[in-house]
Amino acid sequence: MSAPLPVDTRVSTALRHLQTLIRDQALPAGAPLPSEVQLSRELGISRGSVREAYRALAATGAVEVGNGRVPRVGGLNAAPVTSMLEHVLDTRQVTPQHVLQLRRAIEIQAASLAAMHRSAAQAAALEGTVTGMERSGPGGDAFVTHDLAFHETLAQASGNPLFAVLNRALHRVFESSIRRGQHHYADPYHFGALVEAHRKVAAAVRNQDAPGAAAAMREHFAQAELVAMLLELDSGETGEEGGAGPR
Repeated sequence: MSAPLPVDTRVSTALRHLQTLIRDQALPAGAPLPSEVQLSRELGISRGSVREAYRALAATGAVEVGNGRVPRVGGLNAAPVTSMLEHVLDTRQVTPQHVLQLRRAIEIQAASLAAMHRSAAQAAALEGTVTGMERSGPGGDAFVTHDLAFHETLAQASGNPLFAVLNRALHRVFESSIRRGQHHYADPYHFGALVEAHRKVAAAVRNQDAPGAAAAMREHFAQAELVAMLLELDSGETGEEGGAGPR
């Protein structure tokens, strides 16, 4: 009789088996996967090793597991990306400025794509969030809610589901940057410029003007980069981190 495999090897065996199964059978998101009992018997390893393999894959979003539920192939999920981004920010492996640069690249392209692919309902929803921002006034939870909804709607309207995933993954740091930067928009002039920047993007998307939407978003990020610089100056005085995205 051959010697039993080390526990980590057993887990790796189950993990690779599941990955191969999903890939080779082209299983779609939501498709059921073998139970712990089935896989344990098939591979000749313990249920505990199979369970650890499922947990490892669940952490990456590749599968979905739950007590008493059949394991299933995972769908698009922002959680693994969110965890990674929060970790590298918390451990200062990247800076808020790095996040701003990432968001700039994503959102300029998303604005252009949204102008080409948006539905009438999405165009109306985008303009509705701008109206909500204006009515909410600077500061407060209502303004933050409308601002976040603007960027979420834009990502969804792009027609590329990965933009929506990345938008959700950046949600926490984005919301934090909005709240931290609000005092720079407290006066009517700067608040009006902020709302107008969003309105220009929304109008270009409504008019299906892809170059105009991209240009308007670039203007918005130029404004955001200035605020990020001001936040860095603020953080230099208080010892806190700066912001990481446009309002």
